[in-house]
Amino acid sequence: MGFLTPFAFTFAALSLPILILYMLKLRRRDVLVSSTLLWQRLLRDREANAPWQRLRRNLLLFLQLAVLALLMLALARPFVPTPVVVGGSVVVLLDASASMQATDIADGPTRFDAAVRAARDVVAGLGPGDEATIVSVGPQPQVLASASGDRALLRRALDGAVPSDGVADWEAAFALASASLTGSADAKAVIISDGALPEALPSLPGEVHFVSVGGGNANLAIAALATREGNAGPQAFLRLVNYGDTDAEPLVEFSADGVLFDARRLAVPAHGSADLTLTDLPYDMRVLQARLADASIDDASSIYDALPLDNVAWAVHAPPASGRVLLVSEGNLFLERALGALPSVELVRLDPDQPLPTEPYALYVYDRVVTGTLPAGNLWLIGPTSSVGDGFPIAVGGVFTSTAITGVAADDPLLRYVDLSNVHVLQAREVEPPPGARVLVQARGGPLLFVAERPEGRLAVLTFDLHDSDLPLQIAFPILTANLADWLLPQGAARFPATVRPGDPVSIPSDPEAARIAIVAPDGERHAMTPGEQAPVFVATDRLGVYRVEQVGQAGDVLQSAVFAVNLFGAAESDIAPREVVMVGRAEVTAELEGEEGRREFWPWLAGAALGVVAVEWLAYHQGALRARWKRGMK
Repeated sequence: MGFLTPFAFTFAALSLPILILYMLKLRRRDVLVSSTLLWQRLLRDREANAPWQRLRRNLLLFLQLAVLALLMLALARPFVPTPVVVGGSVVVLLDASASMQATDIADGPTRFDAAVRAARDVVAGLGPGDEATIVSVGPQPQVLASASGDRALLRRALDGAVPSDGVADWEAAFALASASLTGSADAKAVIISDGALPEALPSLPGEVHFVSVGGGNANLAIAALATREGNAGPQAFLRLVNYGDTDAEPLVEFSADGVLFDARRLAVPAHGSADLTLTDLPYDMRVLQARLADASIDDASSIYDALPLDNVAWAVHAPPASGRVLLVSEGNLFLERALGALPSVELVRLDPDQPLPTEPYALYVYDRVVTGTLPAGNLWLIGPTSSVGDGFPIAVGGVFTSTAITGVAADDPLLRYVDLSNVHVLQAREVEPPPGARVLVQARGGPLLFVAERPEGRLAVLTFDLHDSDLPLQIAFPILTANLADWLLPQGAARFPATVRPGDPVSIPSDPEAARIAIVAPDGERHAMTPGEQAPVFVATDRLGVYRVEQVGQAGDVLQSAVFAVNLFGAAESDIAPREVVMVGRAEVTAELEGEEGRREFWPWLAGAALGVVAVEWLAYHQGALRARWKRGMK
């Protein structure tokens, strides 16, 4: 223990006047009385001629000395040294992503609880002039407390922090931290996380510290769950990934619309994956759920799965897209087979020199050549050789050979389960994407695949000839064809992306006769939205599960009902191995911190105790009068 102002101990000299006052004799007035029988005690006092008397035991004396001692200690500001991470102007970035719900912490239920305790230690170590900002880093980062030195307020902010089910948006969180630290003389940032941060993060002003939380890497996750319509009915595809060091064989339960219909064990090697395809699904199934029923390695049921959040997944089975597809091509066996294998699709092939039929088609696919004016409808252009279009033109330029893939929109639903890592393209055409287009695959020389919305219908453009690549020989080709056809073909009821992650916005198509849209979250919370010219966007997708969307009419009746599922599906959160080093800008920040020596003062407690002793001293001094007044009140 130490004292910040030891000079205050000089106030101990005030105890001498207090003692002297209690040792002085009382000076009494002489009064003549008729008898001294009743004044024996008074006579004994007067027998002592000295002005001093022996110090007697007195409660008031002890209480007054105690008040003096407590006030003196409070003025001396005693403290105890305590290890702290930082001091000054501090921003605490508290990781609230899904992986922080892992239960592999020895001294707490979850990693997030351990992170909150670490943040409390930072708050407890703040000095008198320090202030802290606390940011909860989830899919949408939130400022829990802004630039405050009130430790009680900061602790209350931490009490209200909760983890999310999604991926943390660290770029947005760093932007908030930079805004809070800019201009501060002693700026410091503390990242409290298990280390699942992206590599390309900007730098932060001032010092950056990293507090690592987490135990091991034992986790088994459902990495993919999807359905499709097969020749004999619905089919399902499941992928499990084992991020731990031990082989596992979990029991996977499958439920259709809440009814269990199948359960199988699936062997998954350590640091590997396993796939399963189901073909005997109920034909009228709407929502498929897969769940890991146990988490044991052996007969002793030892736990190997520390993150239960990714042990369940949902897939919404929608009726397959159907319609007539016109393929304008000189002949492409791979493309014909890929389109012809799609269920409920009627494929018609037309030579380029033949006129277009007068009857409309649901989708027009042009392979290499485009003749005449583009029809009004959904289009898929493959290797276009010339510029086409009037109201919505597509400019086609020369040939480029810098076709090495440099960017893939892996999170886009159209590239779901499409692996393009082994695809090679000999040459492609320079095609300028129209305004508002989404480039899905980018090469050095230009885009290889993009999609766009146009007034006449949807558009997809593959800028290279399939014969100039090995894409048709890859398993990615039929999957890409199915995804594009599912997006291009017209749909009846409202359809939603097959893959929605927590925090992703979802566009809600509205029925023309709907007066309002009601969305019921997995926890039963209801959200109301108003239809308009633009499709409303729902952003409260922060919890895993199935969301129900109801189109409600003027009379309150439900016109349409649809569902979509939110799943974790991501190695960024399921791979829970804690990291000891994170990259901030170009600097590596390790978890081995050089803790600064902080001070924890407790003078307010001493001052409060002194105030309490003063109250007791007042009661002791007036106890006789209070007792007499109480007795009079009783009579």
